Amino acid sequence: MFTNEQLQDLIAGKAIGDKFPYYTGNEQEIEAHIRRLFHRINRIPHIICEAEWNHFGSGYASFVEFFCYTKKNVTVESEKYGIRKEKTEGIIIDICRLAPVAIMGEDDRSKTIRIESNEILSGGYGSIISASNQLYLREEFHELGRQLKLALEEYEYALLDFEQISAPLPFQAKIPTIYKEPGDYIIMDAIFYWED
Repeated sequence: MFTNEQLQDLIAGKAIGDKFPYYTGNEQEIEAHIRRLFHRINRIPHIICEAEWNHFGSGYASFVEFFCYTKKNVTVESEKYGIRKEKTEGIIIDICRLAPVAIMGEDDRSKTIRIESNEILSGGYGSIISASNQLYLREEFHELGRQLKLALEEYEYALLDFEQISAPLPFQAKIPTIYKEPGDYIIMDAIFYWED
């Protein structure tokens, strides 16, 4: 999959790969490519895709996170005093900014919304980076997952599975991530990391 040298380049924040635009090393080209994929996914009927472009508001993330769902995946848990609480089940896709690879798994997100203004007051969500053993989809998400995989293939992203990235990192490194401590790193940590 990745050589030790490639993994070291990824940790250092260098783009790798022989597919456009990754071989250019141009961050703006890569970001534009990921945005085109995002817009492609949002053109799939009935799918809503939200993206975190701004490195989760701080630090640096080596990936862009998409959260994809359909309206039937949104449940209103309560509605009173002008406040609505919603829970949304969907699929996270983390798209690497440094290599043409992605990972996919399930997540559920919650938000509290002021009904009158549609203002989001609070929310919560998880990450498949911190729980890499969640890189699977329940049967109810297979069709949505299939459509998302087709879009990834169209944009030449390889979808990595848990077995490919769960082995221990084969060398000592200091990865700028909040998810793991040195000594606990797996291959995934060299590819998908977030420094807060």
